Amino acid sequence: MPTELPDDPTVNELLCLAGVSTTDPAARRWLGDALTAARLAATSKPRPTPAKHNTPLDTIEQATGRLIAALDKLRRHPHAHGDFWRYAAFGPVRGSQVERADVMSALKNIRHAARSARVSKTGRPRDYRKQQIVDWALAFCARFSTEIPSSDVNNSFGPFAERFFERSTGLSVEGDGQGISRQITVALRRLPIEMERAAWLKQNSP
Repeated sequence: MPTELPDDPTVNELLCLAGVSTTDPAARRWLGDALTAARLAATSKPRPTPAKHNTPLDTIEQATGRLIAALDKLRRHPHAHGDFWRYAAFGPVRGSQVERADVMSALKNIRHAARSARVSKTGRPRDYRKQQIVDWALAFCARFSTEIPSSDVNNSFGPFAERFFERSTGLSVEGDGQGISRQITVALRRLPIEMERAAWLKQNSP
């Protein structure tokens, strides 16, 4: 027998706003998980300044660069070079090639990852948590609502997104600086992607 899902009044309220049956188990489960994720996002720390963000990445890039350079220099010392690469943890030596290409490749990938993860923007970083929460609201409506989300004042997506935001953060959209109209506009640009994803999930769900 299927597991009975709890009759959460918040989930019921949101389902009604989205025009989705409160007895739809898949919708209830998806919305409950989205609320949990959104609440975690709302309480997470905002993105730090670029300088703080980049500091540990710079340390990794510099340390990896020094290690790669040291391994390159090790080739000038045949005995130390051979003994180093014959260490059992590197695996068996095949032929005359003792260096493990995958080890060097991994080090270069780590250095590249550290470079790629850096941010170059200056000033106060944008808080993406509000947008992430509204994006979850759109993803739910795209998958379960019978009404295609839009910016129309009579469309259910706007009220649903606002209430989803309020229930996730404990804040009112009427509060100073808490409106989400911009986030709704940005989220709706993702609608074709979310609709395509919803259709794929529907076709491939068990």
